[in-house]
Amino acid sequence: MSKISRALSWYAGLTAGATFLLFIAGGLVTSTDSGLSVPDWPLSYGQVFPPMIGGIRYEHTHRMIAALVGILMAILAGWLWRRESRRWVRRIGYAALGAVIVQAVLGGVAVLWGLPTPVSIAHACLGQLVFCLVVGIAVALSPAWASEVGPANPAVRRASLVAVGVFGAQLVMGAVIRHSGRGLLLHIAGAVVLVVVVNRLFKLVKREPSPLATRLSSWLVMGLLGQWVLGILTLLSRQHPLIATAHVAMGALLFACSFVVAMWAMRGSRTGTAGRRGRPQDYLELTKPRLTALALLAAGVGFLMGTSGPVNVMRLVTLLIGSALVGGGANALNQWMERDADALMRRTQSRPLPTGRLGPAQALLFGLALVAGGIVALALWVNGLAAALAALTVCLYVGVYTPMKRVTSLCTLLGAIPGAMPPLMGWAAARASLSLEAWVLFALLFVWQLPHFLAIALAHREEYARAGFRMLPVVDPDGASTARQILLYGLALLPISLLPTLLGVTGAWYFLGAAILGVWFIGMAISAVRVRSTAIAHRLFLASIGYLPALLTLMVIDKTPV
Repeated sequence: MSKISRALSWYAGLTAGATFLLFIAGGLVTSTDSGLSVPDWPLSYGQVFPPMIGGIRYEHTHRMIAALVGILMAILAGWLWRRESRRWVRRIGYAALGAVIVQAVLGGVAVLWGLPTPVSIAHACLGQLVFCLVVGIAVALSPAWASEVGPANPAVRRASLVAVGVFGAQLVMGAVIRHSGRGLLLHIAGAVVLVVVVNRLFKLVKREPSPLATRLSSWLVMGLLGQWVLGILTLLSRQHPLIATAHVAMGALLFACSFVVAMWAMRGSRTGTAGRRGRPQDYLELTKPRLTALALLAAGVGFLMGTSGPVNVMRLVTLLIGSALVGGGANALNQWMERDADALMRRTQSRPLPTGRLGPAQALLFGLALVAGGIVALALWVNGLAAALAALTVCLYVGVYTPMKRVTSLCTLLGAIPGAMPPLMGWAAARASLSLEAWVLFALLFVWQLPHFLAIALAHREEYARAGFRMLPVVDPDGASTARQILLYGLALLPISLLPTLLGVTGAWYFLGAAILGVWFIGMAISAVRVRSTAIAHRLFLASIGYLPALLTLMVIDKTPV
């Protein structure tokens, strides 16, 4: 190991230590209720060094350490860029630097907006993630890491990923409790699950000849015992600042420890074969980002249209985060269920599951975690109706539409129901009820999906048939029925799109724009009916993608004041 490598390893350890100190300082700010002791940002009462009295000493000390960590992280990321040959280590460094920057912005927003609960929770969770990433860098740069090899038993990898996921969920719930006072029973239940998960991981790791992993898994067992003691003391002492902060700090250490074990487990096995590795972009691909983004647009429009008076920005942000988690999780579960069929279609055979970049268990766990997290977030910080609609959406999409694709050509109609739920969720988030206007938005999304998805199925008819999906174009050899339905739903979309103005929700400009867009879309549908080709079907699909965002944007711009 060269002098430069040793220096970089030492520096990464120093940065990890400073990050942990920052985490403790932030924990003390929350535990002592000092978050608003300094009401401005980035300065403190307009000064770099204000009088260190009362809660100011906690908040300002936290800011000073945060500034130091930011500088250390920038240097570390630059050093890794110049000297580190392993791309994955460099990427962790860049991610940690980006997270520190976002963390600083969230801290400022939290102060300037009066500590809104979702922002405070996100700030706390991101702090733990930053510490976790920096510890991972420090370990990867250490001499001990160079002599390590990954496990021979694939079960170790799965157990380590489960442990990281459960620890992460526990830290999120801990942040929820500290900033909202909710979720204690769920947090305790998670602690019980952790005992089982960590015990399983320890038993698997100790069979592997890895001194580092064995030592870390032993620390997890002992640390978890200490964490239980600190948790009980926190409750008995009614969240004494020092005890509560120690409980949070221990949680961060355990999370980082589990992360390093997972890093080790994802290395190649002792036999030299590479283990199955899921890159972040593979997990992102499971969520179908473009489809999720379109659903978020619809949910956001539903919220804005349902809002009377000033927009509650924090509720809107929370709605979008929860909806993204639910939608992404549902899409991941959909790909998990259809992994065999996806392998038979050219348009989907490069997805993470058919190619083996992710295993079925990884996709299933990831999807369930996202769905559960999204529903909990909507229930806690939006309202019960929005959470219930989200849960119904997942049930219909995963439990009804996905299996029915192999049974009946009516599956497109069934799938359009969960696809039309996002604006209902948005409206429910704004008003905690559903009115006629909300159901008009639902009808608009429902009808729009039919020509949209029929166009996709028409363009990929042979692939769907090979995969065993009974889409309408597959069971309609001459395409006559498909063509009629595309035209029928295209025609129906025009009057439905004009209803918001007739109900007084939008103005004349929207009415005119919706009419123009509707006529144009009908023209595209007529072209698809007259010339039944793959190219024309693809053009209709692209037209539908352009139509919906344009219509929804017009709706928001020309919304009638309530």
